[in-house]
This record gives sequence, structure tokens and C-alpha cells, in this order.
Amino acid sequence: MTTIDTIAISADLLWLNRDNTPRVAANMKRALNGAPLVQQTIIPAGIAMELGTKSGWIQRTEFEQLKAHAAITLTAFTLAYEGTTYNVVWDNTAGAPVAGEDVFDEVGGFEQLTNVVVKFLTM
Repeated sequence: MTTIDTIAISADLLWLNRDNTPRVAANMKRALNGAPLVQQTIIPAGIAMELGTKSGWIQRTEFEQLKAHAAITLTAFTLAYEGTTYNVVWDNTAGAPVAGEDVFDEVGGFEQLTNVVVKFLTM
């Protein structure tokens, strides 16, 4: 089970970007003689984490709780995922930190959502 701050998520969430998140920051310039000057450093925090349902689904009540939490919580909180606890903040740097689609189109929204993605930055 995944717990986002105090919100327990009953659906199984997948770590969507687990294996394609940069863990090292680097840049390269050329010296006047053309030799490469490379600088690299390990990124200790601010790692982007995206959890989601893919084709699975979560209840609208849980989704609405996540949206409300993301709208008012600007400080760090705890994410418990797969037996590990992370200190995170909502990732508002590239669009909405919580997004999803209704399983079926319905006026007022369907009771379940699919393709849900929640975005965090580690602290």
C-alpha cells in the first residue's frame, strides 16, 4: 500500500520513471585548444518521482484527496512506497502534480479514474 502524507491509496501505483531519472548533473565546455572540460556531480535531492496507475484505476475520492493535498501543501511530507519512506514535495515545475482521466465519460465525473500520475521531488 502507498501512503502519501496521511492519504492511504488502495490502488497499486507503479514508479513510472524509476529507471530513467537522471542521478548526475553534468555540463561540458571546450577549452580554447578544443579539449573537453567536463564537470559532473551527483544529484543528492530533487529527484523527480512519478507514480501512476497506467491502465489501472483509483477511486475518485482518493484522487480528489490527492488534488486537494497538492493544492495546499507546499512543504515537505512523507511518501511511503514499497516499504521505503521518502521525504518529498509536490512537483509543480511541469504542469499539474496530480492528473488522471475518467474510466468512462460521465457528467460530473466517473467514480474511478485511470492513467493517474502523481509527481514528487525528493528532498
